[in-house]
Amino acid sequence: MFATVGIDQPIEKIMDDWDYLDEKIVKKFTTWQETGQNIIGIRRRTITLKEIVDPKKGTFNSVTMTPDGLLSKQHKAMKIHITPGGVPHRVEHSLGFWHINDMDELYLPIPARPGEEFGHFVVLMQTPTGDDRESYAQYCQKCLTMLYEYPYLSGRFGLAGIWRAEEEAVRSYNADPKHRHCPECGHVNPLGYCWNVAKDSPEQAEARLLW
Repeated sequence: MFATVGIDQPIEKIMDDWDYLDEKIVKKFTTWQETGQNIIGIRRRTITLKEIVDPKKGTFNSVTMTPDGLLSKQHKAMKIHITPGGVPHRVEHSLGFWHINDMDELYLPIPARPGEEFGHFVVLMQTPTGDDRESYAQYCQKCLTMLYEYPYLSGRFGLAGIWRAEEEAVRSYNADPKHRHCPECGHVNPLGYCWNVAKDSPEQAEARLLW
């Protein structure tokens, strides 16, 4: 956080946009939006003190890969969670791959305001620069051997290409059955899929239900 905030437009022109949760403004953040030195994403979810539910994908549970194995976390309202840079992580039934980001990612679930059905799930990270990157990886579900990795140089190419990179990572992984066959333990892993359910093929929709 900074004691001084700099802006490049007259305050009168932007003061109405400072409430990012206002219905007129929050739509700008449904995917990702660069704001100053940060990137912000805001998703509408059912958010309670017990759980978070995506209206299309179900209960929101994240999984991170640690030296001791997989660590599952059930997100709850007003509980900040940080995924450090370099840690493989995914959301069950939402990300059909493991996301590895050079940037730390902070998640803040905010419950619905009185009279509203959905709360706001805020994702915040620093804007990547230079050689910073993120990648879309696949690991064997049985032994955690890395099977595939598709890098994207987010520091050089910015936000404009992340969804194309994600789609290409999933497409290229699924295109060759050898990618899904673990060379270490022999397990055949499920297909990958994108964050956006509208991109699912029938086979990918089935895979989304599995993991």
